[in-house]
Amino acid sequence: MSAQLTLPQAYALLLLRPDGKLAVSSQAFDPGAAGAVLGDLALRGLLQFDGHKVVPAKSAPLGDPVLDGMKEQIDFAAAPRRPSSWVSRNANGALREAVLAGLVDRRLVTREEHRVLGIFPSARWPERDGGPAKLLRGEIGDVLHLGVAPSPFAVALIGLLHATGTLRGQFGKVDRQRVKDMTRGDWVADAVKKVIQSRQAAASAGASGAGAAAASS
Repeated sequence: MSAQLTLPQAYALLLLRPDGKLAVSSQAFDPGAAGAVLGDLALRGLLQFDGHKVVPAKSAPLGDPVLDGMKEQIDFAAAPRRPSSWVSRNANGALREAVLAGLVDRRLVTREEHRVLGIFPSARWPERDGGPAKLLRGEIGDVLHLGVAPSPFAVALIGLLHATGTLRGQFGKVDRQRVKDMTRGDWVADAVKKVIQSRQAAASAGASGAGAAAASS
């Protein structure tokens, strides 16, 4: 199943509930989605990590708008950037929508619009064909619980779930040491984790500042 999905599509499919809502906040989902795009390009040999920054290997477009979007950014950047920079730059609602649109195009989910409190527009992506998600979940579950040797794709996906704090929520109790051993040296997952921690720290600082201002007023 994983061979038929891009890494960001597989990541999103696992984190969508059957009712179409994300099983995690956008604060965690978006950096993971951006990391998934970066990781997919790396798996395809279209970029490398030199230990500090991402180095592109220029090639023809892949024909996938999500992958090609980041690939073009990296190919034509004025200078190489750190992985966390690419994750941070692309971790946003636009990428989230584009990744989920890819699942709609594959007819795995549908897109439904509704309004929160009858006012604010929102969207859900309820399951249309649950077969692929079941196969993918079984594939990753076999790696985590049965000791099946993982493919590079599975390792990358597990690394993303671990970095976003969603692995246990999706697959229950896992062998932490085995996950650590599997994902050691996963520079994409490390970048995702750094971006999430940075955003959480900024949000916490903002909340503390607002609280202090309110207390002094």
